Amino acid sequence: MIGNIIWMVLFGWELALAHLATGVALCLTIIGIPLGLANFKLIPVSLLPLGTEIVRTDDPRQFV
Repeated sequence: MIGNIIWMVLFGWELALAHLATGVALCLTIIGIPLGLANFKLIPVSLLPLGTEIVRTDDPRQFV
């Protein structure tokens, strides 16, 4: 928890704002919409990365 707080204060808010700005910019074009949505999904991970588990959803063995 302490590590997440330090990360958010020092780096996380800048990364979250960068993901927000690039997501909005990419969503202005039709081709960039999927990439913009992916940027929006990265905002919580960039704010609080420690303890977050990233799981692939396209792996069929994941749910076994």
